[in-house]
Amino acid sequence: MINGLPGRMASLLAYAISVRDGFQVIHESLTGPDTTQKYFEDSIRLHKPTFHEAVLKKLASDFRDSLIAIDFTHPDGIMKNTQLYCENRIPFIMGTTGGKRNELFRIVEESEIPAVISPNMSAPIVMLMDMFEYAADNYPGAIHGWEIRIVESHQAGKKDVSGTAIAVGEILKLMGVKYSLENIRSVRDAIEQRLMGIPADALGGHGWHEYSLVSPDGNVQLRFKHNVNGRSTYVDGTLMALDFLAVKKEQGFKGVCFSMTDVIRG
Repeated sequence: MINGLPGRMASLLAYAISVRDGFQVIHESLTGPDTTQKYFEDSIRLHKPTFHEAVLKKLASDFRDSLIAIDFTHPDGIMKNTQLYCENRIPFIMGTTGGKRNELFRIVEESEIPAVISPNMSAPIVMLMDMFEYAADNYPGAIHGWEIRIVESHQAGKKDVSGTAIAVGEILKLMGVKYSLENIRSVRDAIEQRLMGIPADALGGHGWHEYSLVSPDGNVQLRFKHNVNGRSTYVDGTLMALDFLAVKKEQGFKGVCFSMTDVIRG
């Protein structure tokens, strides 16, 4: 079940899964309040929030243990969607950023299903974040008191702050780095993005991040970048997560919230 149609990520996933073996895209999708009722050659019905609860209850009954949901809906809906997936025992992958992450994890851990929740579905970027976590665990005092400055740029349609930027900031905060949401600057203006070097054909779908770590006296700076044009890396990572979650479901995992780090390690 691909939720978030006709959004771009959900649309790419609907196509990618429809042409690969092992899974079948069902003809129902949860969507937002202001969208049309049909998608993909009129074959997928889009259900607005008023009907989400009834739709999931029916699908859980119709498909029993064979249904997995992939969620790329709006950030405002992910808390309610997570609750509904868990109530109806539908394992799910949450690629939408936003929401109260600790609360999402708690809801899954108190449920009867496994899930994959990640602010970033790209395997190479998750690998980089895992390297930051390794540094936080093994070099806890190396950059204590430093400041992190983050610039992130995404397409204009992305309304929230990058979940990846927030996650990296929180990891570095464990090393004693000075960090808050005020340390993140979000760029959504097309002119500024072009001046940054983002290709014109990527303005509608990209994720550029730059992290600058500055010593207390300002004399030392470490800088890291990861720039993504398009969405193919997120599609590939979500497909990895789908294969991973299907196996964990068959193995009987319940009440376990996996991350993309678990996916790439597994």
